[in-house]
Amino acid sequence: MRELPQVEILRRVWVHQYYWDSRGTLRWREGNALPPASLRFDSPYDTDAHYCVKRGTAWRGYRVHLTETCDDPERPSVVVHVATTISTVQDGELTERIHDDLAEGRMLPREHVVDSAYVTAGKIERAQRVHQVELLGPLDRDHSHQARARQGFDKSCFAIDWDRHEATCPQGHTSTGWGPMRSGGHEYLQVGFDRNTCLDCPVRSQCTDSAVEPRSIALLPRRLHEIQTRNRLDQATEQWQHHYAIRAGIESTLSENVRVHGLRRARYRGVRKVHVQHVLTALACNVTRIADWLDTAPHARRRATRLHTLCTSAAANA
Repeated sequence: MRELPQVEILRRVWVHQYYWDSRGTLRWREGNALPPASLRFDSPYDTDAHYCVKRGTAWRGYRVHLTETCDDPERPSVVVHVATTISTVQDGELTERIHDDLAEGRMLPREHVVDSAYVTAGKIERAQRVHQVELLGPLDRDHSHQARARQGFDKSCFAIDWDRHEATCPQGHTSTGWGPMRSGGHEYLQVGFDRNTCLDCPVRSQCTDSAVEPRSIALLPRRLHEIQTRNRLDQATEQWQHHYAIRAGIESTLSENVRVHGLRRARYRGVRKVHVQHVLTALACNVTRIADWLDTAPHARRRATRLHTLCTSAAANA
């Protein structure tokens, strides 16, 4: 019996949801006592469906990522790629996969407009290097307290000399340390300044909050740093924002598929079957759009209902 998959699933569900306390009493796990959502089964009937929260919306199930055309305003925009994952897979993890799938299907765009969750300096560099695709999306802003407050000296105020491996602060002092650093699974360069020089600096309060430690900055590798700096400057311009506004079209596509074609309701169990549903849903959306685009015949105006006539006349007399 123990070797049956159904029994093993049931055992894991009980381990995830309940525990024995010190008195030997069976207790229900609450809050932080639960396993991570990526490991936890929330239903024994579908072990691929996981709990997730995004922007205040909570659900149990999956995530779907749609890619559509948007280059020709005279033709209908159609969905060309659908990716389905468990709900705990973050959006940014799909960027490379989407590009690889589009390349395999020979449908790579010259420019791919995405949400901020799908773009980093590293992803921009890879899209250019591997697929010759311009990945367009807003990069995260500098999260230092100087940049957030728009006061003091943030990272952009420092001049970087990559050949000499040194940085110059706004007061003209050069760094004394330059070395690799790893944080959050990413590689950085940590640049530090002399302690005594920083302590004697007349504008120290605009540079660091530390009482005794010197200022240090973390830089991405040169190629990624240059991409990050250029994109952050570009996305602050009105021209960039006007061009990026085309991405709003995918929001209407998602809304159409959710409200008209039932995209949000999984009709099957398991990520593979749900992916088939998502593909068929996107196909239905494409067929509808193409049919509407091809249909040029004028349509007779429908007769207004009595309720509509009553509401119209009431509004006119108000």
